[in-house]
Amino acid sequence: MCHETARPLTFESLLSDPLTRLVMDADGVTLDEFAAIMRAASDAVAARGRPCVMRAFAMQLATSARA
Repeated sequence: MCHETARPLTFESLLSDPLTRLVMDADGVTLDEFAAIMRAASDAVAARGRPCVMRAFAMQLATSARA
């Protein structure tokens, strides 16, 4: 995904990306299946009890871009 401005990645923005949708269609992945796996991944990260490095880095970038 290519973003011109720094903004948080959401399910909506990910699913509106044409490349993401093409890959999902090619693999036969439905929106419900994709949402389920993303929830499972989110739960697994939360269960680790430590912050996700990528998320912390993204938040740092977003904060510095606003300044």
